[in-house]
Amino acid sequence: MGSSKLLLPLLGVAIGFIAVTLGPDFFAAFNESTFTIGEESANIDGMTFPKDIKIAGSKQSLIGGGTRSKWGFRVYTVGFFGDSKLIKTLKKKYTGDNIAVSTNDFTESKLARTMLLRFQREVASSEVSDSLGEALIDKVGKETSNTYSSFILDMIGGDKLEKGSDMFITCKGEKLWASLTEGKDASTISIKGLCSVILKMYLGDSPVSPQVKEGFEKNFADLLSSS
Repeated sequence: MGSSKLLLPLLGVAIGFIAVTLGPDFFAAFNESTFTIGEESANIDGMTFPKDIKIAGSKQSLIGGGTRSKWGFRVYTVGFFGDSKLIKTLKKKYTGDNIAVSTNDFTESKLARTMLLRFQREVASSEVSDSLGEALIDKVGKETSNTYSSFILDMIGGDKLEKGSDMFITCKGEKLWASLTEGKDASTISIKGLCSVILKMYLGDSPVSPQVKEGFEKNFADLLSSS
């Protein structure tokens, strides 16, 4: 008992020393809910996006994206982010000449990737969740599609998304994070194969928005061919 009482203060001193010496990022590396946004920004279809974010324990860089329109209205602009390790690996593998293959590598990767949806108009929460779920039916079936739709609706937690709202959807391995307001209080779900299908909804052979895929591919090619 005496030795245990002695060890506790010593452990506290050791933790304090690590915190001061290595800084808060040492602990953040073990906390996947930690979220930060870089100060530099870039433009996608007139919308401002951060060039870098850190979410799900991974630093990610903005690649590109485009705008999702429906019935002639601009609903949201989506920007895709990729783990810095993933981008480094793909730069070594490709020179930007074979984008179809490298895009597939992006959607199938187990490293962290994030979609940031910035809404340009007010949308009912049910419309958002239904559209995101229905687009997956052909790939994952109705049951999984409904599960994902309900997951998104519960995460939103209100009747509507206001104009200017952000939605973060992050995939890492088979785990998916979804959140509003800069990644805080993220909800999680894990269904095998779901992450790659969600990304292919925008970047696959039959994208819901060709403009989004074209914007991603153009910037992805530029990124892969850069030094």
